[in-house]
Amino acid sequence: MNDYIDDLRKKIIESLNQKQSDWKEKVFESQQYQQELKYIDDITYDFISSIRTISLYSTRGGEIYDNFLCIKASDDIIQSAIAINMMAKNGIHNSIKRELRYLIEMNTKYVIVDYAKMGSKLEEKTKYLKDEIPNSSIEIIDAYSTPFNEPIKSDFKSEIKDFFYKSCAYVHPSKKQIDEQIRNYENGNTIGFESAKMFSDLNKLIFRAYDMMLTMCFHSFGYSMSKDLFEQVFDDNTKWKFHKGKYVKEYRKTLFQ
Repeated sequence: MNDYIDDLRKKIIESLNQKQSDWKEKVFESQQYQQELKYIDDITYDFISSIRTISLYSTRGGEIYDNFLCIKASDDIIQSAIAINMMAKNGIHNSIKRELRYLIEMNTKYVIVDYAKMGSKLEEKTKYLKDEIPNSSIEIIDAYSTPFNEPIKSDFKSEIKDFFYKSCAYVHPSKKQIDEQIRNYENGNTIGFESAKMFSDLNKLIFRAYDMMLTMCFHSFGYSMSKDLFEQVFDDNTKWKFHKGKYVKEYRKTLFQ
């Protein structure tokens, strides 16, 4: 019996080592996969730097920004972005989608509260969040006065909803999640052995979420202060990834019209 178990263990280890060697040669070392590794680092760095810049620049406003939920959430957002980067590099995709859902919901609700209770103390805002903003729902986005005119205004709200509800398939047990897991298993794409396309699709999802989140953070920060940041920081940085963000780009247009 022990010999059988030892033989089985050796075969499993040999099979795993061969699979790892094949994946490294055919996938990990491929140009596409290496590009995706660089891309996740680039968008993570630019996203974190942008959030940190907003937070630091807010100190110029003295007490004005001490009571802004979107500013107070900076460290929480940055922690999530660091975790998402680490998970992406290790093939942990579904947890990333759950984390992005949380971030989208948080940013949406915080910016709505910041505007609804403009001038209020943080304690009043958190009470309003608790009493007036529904839990586990994104429908409150309908009450958000976006910085855009139509049709971008409706597009933004629809995309927030679309992102949230599709991510729910990875928060709650769902047929979609099970079907996806089975398909990945059948293709040999178990954890740590994802394809370059899977990595690419994940990066696009992360960038899409970060683009919408940054837009809401800038909007909460206000037009004047945001304009200063673009003029003094972002516009001169041609490599800043969010110049290509769908909604960040549109938001910048509103600042310089």
